[in-house]
Amino acid sequence: MDCRVIASVLICLAFMSIATEGLELRCRCIERHSAFIHPRRILNLEIIPAGAHCERVEVIIMVKGGKQENQKVCVDHQAKWVQKLINLTIKKK
Repeated sequence: MDCRVIASVLICLAFMSIATEGLELRCRCIERHSAFIHPRRILNLEIIPAGAHCERVEVIIMVKGGKQENQKVCVDHQAKWVQKLINLTIKKK
């Protein structure tokens, strides 16, 4: 009987790991910056709405790196310049 219980638990754990594979169940931004980034330096803007994975809206900007590699920067979605950038992006689409 003990072997059946252990086997059942192992099967359930294996199924759960397969079902959640590829899903990130946590916030992607550890810290958020509010310093202005000039639009010429912005390559990409990614908006991740709040949900089960994270309780806050996350805005991630891909910034041109110059001599360095391009880098992702998490910005505060409540900063005025970020709100303007989001509105401009929405209007363009």
